[in-house]
Amino acid sequence: MGARHGVWCIGCCWALMASLFALGVMSIPWMVVIAAFIAAEKLLPWRRAATTTVTIALLVLGLAVALVPERVPGLMAPQDGMHQMEMTS
Repeated sequence: MGARHGVWCIGCCWALMASLFALGVMSIPWMVVIAAFIAAEKLLPWRRAATTTVTIALLVLGLAVALVPERVPGLMAPQDGMHQMEMTS
């Protein structure tokens, strides 16, 4: 029974697990924020309100990253990729 539930969990949540792993490698605070969003959405008794709140928060965060990345705390936006890749001799 445990193995069956484990396989089901991996099958339905593999992308979520992969994204949290990538976030954990890149930024522990952002991984905690996203994990808290997911936990709130799954565990709060007011499922519809929690889902709506998380959706709005992630939409605002996504727009902030796309439109004003320098104002998003903890986000390391590249300054100028072409100049960093120049070879020095």
